[in-house]
Amino acid sequence: MTFEYEFEKQKNDMIGIAQRENNHKRNYLFVNRFQAKHIPVSPSKALKLFQKLGEKVYCDYKNKKTTMIGFAETATAIASTVAIHSPDDVYYIHTSREILPSKHSVVEFKEEHSHATQQILYCKKVEEMLFQAEKILFIEDEITTGKTILNFIEALQKKGIYADFGACSIVNSMDKQHRDVFHEKNISLYALLNWNESISDKLFLDNTIVNEKMKRELPSSVHYMTLYTTVNPRLGCSAKEYQMCCMHLAEQIYNIVCSNTIKSILILGTEECMYPAILTGEYIEKKGICKTVKTHSTTRSPIVPRVQQQYPIFNRISFESLYEKGRKTYLYNLEKYDIVIIVTDAQNYNKTGEQQLLQSLKSYGNETVTIINWRYQ
Repeated sequence: MTFEYEFEKQKNDMIGIAQRENNHKRNYLFVNRFQAKHIPVSPSKALKLFQKLGEKVYCDYKNKKTTMIGFAETATAIASTVAIHSPDDVYYIHTSREILPSKHSVVEFKEEHSHATQQILYCKKVEEMLFQAEKILFIEDEITTGKTILNFIEALQKKGIYADFGACSIVNSMDKQHRDVFHEKNISLYALLNWNESISDKLFLDNTIVNEKMKRELPSSVHYMTLYTTVNPRLGCSAKEYQMCCMHLAEQIYNIVCSNTIKSILILGTEECMYPAILTGEYIEKKGICKTVKTHSTTRSPIVPRVQQQYPIFNRISFESLYEKGRKTYLYNLEKYDIVIIVTDAQNYNKTGEQQLLQSLKSYGNETVTIINWRYQ
């Protein structure tokens, strides 16, 4: 497969503008069609995009004690890939909105424009991964004002954590005023696409909103597997070690689930657990056993679906999270596949959320589903 990353020429193919639901702080968001979050895409295409972002930063991080930090939930797969493909073995952590043991909590900070504003950074080896870091790189899918990153840096510095800070993203839409703040604070910026166009207030005047489709039936064939890992990126880890664990997971899933009779397959991640699903999809894709392999993930981000030319979200299902009762999550642009494989790391597993997700898949004709619960030991 070939995919040319001429980003300025392809930005309208890659980036769509969608409406956030009931968010008055920022009523739009960038939806990246190749990111494997909201929209199903070839896993190889997504990983090539993330690797290309990494190439923007590696020369400045060579032979340095580096910790790379991804933002939950949307940027976890991007950050994993950038860290894993670094020429040096770096430390990798991603922030989380999950509640983990408080003894590992380092800082909390606000993502002010988000649907879920609270972000927490946990770390099991704080001294080694943060206090001794020469460079700390924050990795996002998009940076609009940079306020979240500045909040994060301020919280770290209050703890006495100082390093050479940088921030990279697939899309950067900061104006000159916000960029100047980063320059004054000596925070390096890297991006694949600098978005300088203003977002029109009239973009969402069309009120043709798509209604959710939901059947109260379950797929005819549902299988369950529990697999284990010793590496938890929410607590910090060696990026190379995380890659090995994710690759082992992909091999296990392929050997147990896949066969030569499959024509189409979806590998579905859940919320912050994106990278293991994408890597599993790429592994299956490279085996060449089926014509179509797609991947994306569930999300806590509420986006309005519309029937509108070039609008990126055309259907939506909402259901309880696998991670927590009462938490609302979403799945967009769902299609029909021969097999759906769900890869989740939900530790306090919500069976109600599972049933609703299965009903969602059934609503779009998906009859064969395997749920992989990847548990931390």
